[in-house]
Amino acid sequence: MNKKDIGNKIKEFRNIKGMTQAELAESVNMHEKQISRIETGVHFPTFDNFVKILECLDVELKDFDIKPKVKKNNLKSKVQKIINHATDKELKYYVSVLESLQKCFKTTK
Repeated sequence: MNKKDIGNKIKEFRNIKGMTQAELAESVNMHEKQISRIETGVHFPTFDNFVKILECLDVELKDFDIKPKVKKNNLKSKVQKIINHATDKELKYYVSVLESLQKCFKTTK
């Protein structure tokens, strides 16, 4: 999880709570500019400040479950989709074909 992701989540939770940056800053005894820097991903909050922010916004650490951004490979996605929808009989055939192709590629290198 990077600074930008953490900041975006804090901003999202703050907005849900209906708080301004100034109100959050006052509640956690921080300067409003520091809240702004955290929300824009310029700085990480210190651990103590992060805990205070979580408590003030009434959220838990698990609420920050952010999935890493993975560059999608369309070819792999297509293959995975085919595999996920294949019957056992089809999978055996696919494996046989792929193993044959793999042998061909190894011998041509």
